[in-house]
Amino acid sequence: MSYDVKIGQICRELGLEKPIATQSMYIFKQPRIGGDVCAHQDGSYLFTTPQSCIGFWWALDKCTVNNGCLWAVPGSHKQGVQRQYRRVSEDSKVTTKTEYYPPEKENFDLSNAIPLEIDAGSLVLIHHAVVHYSEKNTSEHARHAYSIHIVDGKEGVVYPDNNWLQRPTDMPFNEIPYE
Repeated sequence: MSYDVKIGQICRELGLEKPIATQSMYIFKQPRIGGDVCAHQDGSYLFTTPQSCIGFWWALDKCTVNNGCLWAVPGSHKQGVQRQYRRVSEDSKVTTKTEYYPPEKENFDLSNAIPLEIDAGSLVLIHHAVVHYSEKNTSEHARHAYSIHIVDGKEGVVYPDNNWLQRPTDMPFNEIPYE
């Protein structure tokens, strides 16, 4: 599904010239035990220069406030990415570190967040700087989802070596076809 031509076509319509799938996730939110996902921006975890990350998020079950639907902060994309989760070398070990911009701003303002209650099969496209999260599933119903993150692999867009998610040189990220 991640490499379906329709996904590539959407990416092209959104301005990506060479859409590259960098990450896919099946998100389990079982009844009464599906945990929360803290507020974040996808561009913090998968960044390029210039920034090009787009999240594709499919609801596999109906999403409600009770079963842990996505929440998003309208207009948050206008503030830019406020942190980066980077790969760093410390004491001869590779680890990760979060850097905040500005350094003293560690928490997102979630006071204007809205729930994205949607039907099963719906697709949510997520701009790299949109602050979003989900709460615990407190219902008797599952809320599963499938998500992929895509960046532009065109010439002039750099996927830095200090991005936390790296692939071996003999196994590069794959391009999503659009024709």
